Formats: sequence, C-alpha cells, structure tokens
Amino acid sequence: MSVDMSDVLDWRRRGMVAQLPAALWDEIRSACSEVRHLPPRSTLSETGDRMNYSALLLDGIMARYLRGSSNGTARRAMVSIQVPGEFIDLHGLPMKALDHDVESLTAAEIALVPHAALERIIARSSDWALALWRLTMIDAAIHRHWLYRTSRMRALASMADFICEMHERLRHAGEADGHSVALPLLQSDLAEITGLSTVHVSRVIRDLREGGLCTVRDGRAEIHDLERLRHLAGYDPGYLYLPAEGD
Repeated sequence: MSVDMSDVLDWRRRGMVAQLPAALWDEIRSACSEVRHLPPRSTLSETGDRMNYSALLLDGIMARYLRGSSNGTARRAMVSIQVPGEFIDLHGLPMKALDHDVESLTAAEIALVPHAALERIIARSSDWALALWRLTMIDAAIHRHWLYRTSRMRALASMADFICEMHERLRHAGEADGHSVALPLLQSDLAEITGLSTVHVSRVIRDLREGGLCTVRDGRAEIHDLERLRHLAGYDPGYLYLPAEGD
C-alpha cells in the first residue's frame, strides 16, 4: 500500500526531476511506497529481474552495468551513472525487466514508486506521460554521449569531458559549486567511464593537475579552470537538456 512520503521527499525535488511539472511531482511524491537506504557497492537489481517499481535516486551515486562474456568468462561494463534527482530505472515501467544490473557506487538513498501508481498517473494526463518520457529520452542522450566518449575521445579530453558532465549534473542537483564536485569513484570506475586503463587514468589525472586544470583527490574533483577544462574536452552540455539559468 502506498504511503504519504510528502515530508520525506519535499526537499528532494532537484536535478532532473526538478523539470517535472509541480502537479506531477506531487503525484509521484504521494505515490512513493518506500525510501530505501543502500550501502556502497550493493546490488539493487540484476539483469532479467522482474520490475514492479521504479527507483528515484535521492542521495548518492549509482551505476548500471551491462553483462557480457568473453571465452566463457563473465564480464561487465559500466554503461551509465545516475546522480541525485534522476530515475534509475524508469524505462523498466514499460519493459518490466532490465537488460543490465543496477548497483550503488556510494551509500545511496532511493525512493520506490510502484509501477501500478505510475501507470495510473500517466493514464490521467498525456502531458505527464510526455514529461516522464522526456526523462527517459535525456537518459538515452547521456548514454549516446558516453558511447562517443569511450570510443572516440582521446585520453585527456575523455576525462575532462566526464568531469565537466558530472559538474553540470551535480550542480543542478545542488551537489556541486563552481569549483568543486564530489567524485567518490575508484580509478577502475574512472577507467570504465573514460575507456582507459587504470594506469592511463593515473597519468591523465596527473596531467590535468600539472596543467592547472583540475585536481582529482580524496573523492573530489577540484576544478581550477573550468573554461579551459571545457575547451580541452570540447564540452557542450546540450545533450543534458538542462534548463537555462534563471528558468
């Protein structure tokens, strides 16, 4: 049975879900059935699991992993990161199962919204259905950019691009300022995200620091020159479809 999570979720309307109409957000907030806390590096769902809810990330960082195999050995690849204010698995609403694993990278807090409630919400308003669909389309746009990053960008530009992206997404989630962003990731995580080896990641981080652009240390990225970092990456945040400043 759904419970009223209004007091719990009221201040969490940030990031991507801040773009939803206020009335739709009120419906989602009221439909939330549970707020769940996850420890770091824990599994929320696995490939093929039957889905009956969608999870909204309230705090922390989570990732999706695509399973594969090589010579009979199971392997996984990180294919996305989710930050506060983003639905982790809204595409599970029509699909009812995911083709990837979902795990927490840090301690995380999620709100679970039953699919039955979401189906009632979108049945009530085509505008609301489009607003939720838009979130899944932005998610897909981010994924396409990740494919480009890992397959076409050179090492320094790839790392700079990821840091710029995280700065944009976390800033809109109220988790970053103009010069610093939380980046509580392992070097192996950064290697997957940028398409580099872990050894190459260390060199790239050093080069960014020595170039006076950015220092990645102790779970944070201290950005010394955001304009130059964006120039190095050729960074254009248009694929995030974030609202213009002041909107």
